[in-house]
Amino acid sequence: MMKKSEKIKRKINNYLFDHRGLKLVLEHANAFFHAAVAAFVFAFGFATFITPVQGELHIATGGVSGVSQTVALILRSAGAPEWMTGNTIISIAYFVVNVPIVLFAFFKVGKRFAIYTAINVGLSSLFLFLLSRSGFTATIANNTIIKDHVLVRVLFGSITVGVSSAFAYRGDISCGGIDVFSYYFALRKSTSIGKYGIMINGLIVTLYSVILIITNPSSWEVGVIAIFFSILYLFVANLVIDAINLRNKKIQIQAITNTDYLAPVLIANFPHGATVVNGEGAYSHAPKKIIYMTVSSSQVKDVISLIRKVDPHSFITVTALVQVYGNFFIKPVE
Repeated sequence: MMKKSEKIKRKINNYLFDHRGLKLVLEHANAFFHAAVAAFVFAFGFATFITPVQGELHIATGGVSGVSQTVALILRSAGAPEWMTGNTIISIAYFVVNVPIVLFAFFKVGKRFAIYTAINVGLSSLFLFLLSRSGFTATIANNTIIKDHVLVRVLFGSITVGVSSAFAYRGDISCGGIDVFSYYFALRKSTSIGKYGIMINGLIVTLYSVILIITNPSSWEVGVIAIFFSILYLFVANLVIDAINLRNKKIQIQAITNTDYLAPVLIANFPHGATVVNGEGAYSHAPKKIIYMTVSSSQVKDVISLIRKVDPHSFITVTALVQVYGNFFIKPVE
């Protein structure tokens, strides 16, 4: 029996199928929504928890924001004016460094992906500029719980930035910077995004900390400690990304059925192949069909629902996969 929510969803899909213009508008509105929300969450987390304050331990974020922090650190060490060493120069550098990366995304990932990534980058720079001057974020940042506890700053900052990137990925866009390369390699390798971010960002964090030690040799221990806290930040942020982003997670579904037509029904409704093995019930000795199918995490619910409709008596197991080799279809990013 089809649930009421499924009926409504099917009616909406059928309506949008017949109204392609409206469907296109909604798709773009959805992409812009993801870009704007992700930009605001990133700017809030960065301005409130991450931006270094004199007298506190510096946290390097990695990515383009980490590169921007490095630029600000170098300018600060060179005696540049205050406006060139804070969030103003970071927001400007964040936008400038992202320009060639967005061009890379345009040619290597997808045009829609690149356009809304560029929108996200622009909004992130704007929100960071505005929020860094906001009394709201300043009140939170100067609270003793946040200001005097570096671990709290690291955890809150990594969670907000991780949620920002993951939310953008859910809309098939990115927050720019290293996220673009992580997304690109993850699509090519058909694996999780987080580990690529950790590898690339680890190098940027190390560079930032080395410059911090060089520019402050009398307080070299601060730079060393900054490395450990920054690495913790990266791990937590990327764990959040992989926990929320389901696009590149693969699941193996094993279905044991008495019917001969379940496999054709599955491959007719999902863009994946399947393997059928003939088996026998250990107790009943009745012939069985064992179907193995690998799908994306976001498709599991729909696949199981279809299996149960075709054969309510089927036995289903679901197994998370670490890596998939071979031709696995992933809907291309536009």
